[in-house]
Amino acid sequence: MIRTRFAPSPTGYLHVGGARTALFNWLFARKYGGEFVLRIEDTDQVRSTAESAAGILTDLQWLGLDWDKGPVPGITKNEYFQSMRLDIYNQYLNQLLETGAAYEAYETPAQLAVMRAKAEKEKRPFRYRKNMAGRATAGTDPSVVRFEMPHKTVEFNDLILGSISVGGEEHDDIVIRKSDGFPTYHFAVVVDDHLMGITHVLRAQEHLMNTPKHLSLYQALGWTPPEHAHMPLVFNMDNTKMSKRDKSKAARHAAQMRLKQDASLTVDVLAAKAGITGSALQAFLHQKQDDPIITSALAGTLNLQLPEIDVQDFRRSGYLADALLNFIALIGWAPGENREILTREELRSLFSLDGIGKTNGRFDRKKLLWMNGEYIRRANTSTLTAAIANFNAVTDFPLKHASAAMTQNLIGMYRERIGTIAEMAENSRFFFGPPTYESKSVKKYLATAADAAHLRQVAAILGKVADPWTAESLSAPMERIIELGEKRGVVAQILRVAVSGGAVSPPLLETLVLLGKETSMQRIAELERMGLAGFEA
Repeated sequence: MIRTRFAPSPTGYLHVGGARTALFNWLFARKYGGEFVLRIEDTDQVRSTAESAAGILTDLQWLGLDWDKGPVPGITKNEYFQSMRLDIYNQYLNQLLETGAAYEAYETPAQLAVMRAKAEKEKRPFRYRKNMAGRATAGTDPSVVRFEMPHKTVEFNDLILGSISVGGEEHDDIVIRKSDGFPTYHFAVVVDDHLMGITHVLRAQEHLMNTPKHLSLYQALGWTPPEHAHMPLVFNMDNTKMSKRDKSKAARHAAQMRLKQDASLTVDVLAAKAGITGSALQAFLHQKQDDPIITSALAGTLNLQLPEIDVQDFRRSGYLADALLNFIALIGWAPGENREILTREELRSLFSLDGIGKTNGRFDRKKLLWMNGEYIRRANTSTLTAAIANFNAVTDFPLKHASAAMTQNLIGMYRERIGTIAEMAENSRFFFGPPTYESKSVKKYLATAADAAHLRQVAAILGKVADPWTAESLSAPMERIIELGEKRGVVAQILRVAVSGGAVSPPLLETLVLLGKETSMQRIAELERMGLAGFEA
């Protein structure tokens, strides 16, 4: 049986590139009736957090990438967390020590730095080897354990890149157990992939040079390795890497500017609002760390639009899970026949490693926005209602207070004019509270005494509409309003600004109906009371 796996490290949120890796593994397993395994590689005790692990599970669930074996959401760590498997790793590490394939090394980080500097000065690559001159054979500090890489060329067939050969001179003896007693990625991944029966390892090309190390470990342990396929990376359109640090950089700059501009806002006050410690925020502001948790907290507190890098960013921006999956599937993979909009079933049936290219893919945000808009327009009301609920669960727009009936009305009004749910949430704010008037629109449509007179005429016409306040009862009065003024529709724009705050809104008749008579008339009266002087600035 084919068995693939996705094995993220819980040192931050799920990167969209990692989501594509998970998707390709999921599609490959599902197409051939195999199993998809999820494993959490949390052997980095300094950077791994329970919050990140939980976030990864949540993001995968939101994307609909179900796993056959792995962690159970909301349950304490199980055997699919590497930190719970130390006894297993030690068993096989001792086997390598006993056979002489591994050995203890005693150099401190400072000593290794000196050795690297010497190699750099002599213009040669630094390769740590058991038989190298000057190697420490004893010491007082806790030792690491290294695996002695074979002094020979390692060759293998990559299912995407073809034949790969790495010469013996490129190898060094890798650390397989750290001084804290935890295994390194290289060792744990080999042990786990073997014991979990992984048949195909589909991962990004940045891991390509790790494969000779892993194959050598398989050989030393007497195991048959899985097939390997290394996928192209996901880059920005300008050929730069999609880095999580871009978000931290943007959040740091925004926080620094806000602290500078608002005399009442101190670091401690901002930290308290964000739910973090003052010392952690100080370290973040002084670029001593790029903590994703702090970045996210600041984004929520300061209402920031950060670069979308992680899956949760796209969820908060109002992208549909199916649209995001469809889009990332096409980064580096082509289904043929220039097909773009594909259901999950179509992705599964069409997916093959033959369609994966060798060059880096590009993340075209304009195309994603277009695709998401297409998904919104094609989705039925129940699907969009569920998507809005998912969006509301991770954001704090007034939209979250909409009733079921109002949500359906808003879907009907905005479906054809938005690219994301966030656009709907932002543009529909005026339905939930007093509008914020755009000075540009006010100056254009309420700049003269004649405009003010027209606004009073509108109030008089609408004030005579008898209950019920419906599309039918408003139809004739709205036609009269449209005909007012020297140019058809100009006075209707005055009304639009009055009730929504700007010159762009959903159809005006539907807007008035959803706002209701009382709110609509109150807003017109309020604008009259404020007068033109209120907008001269």
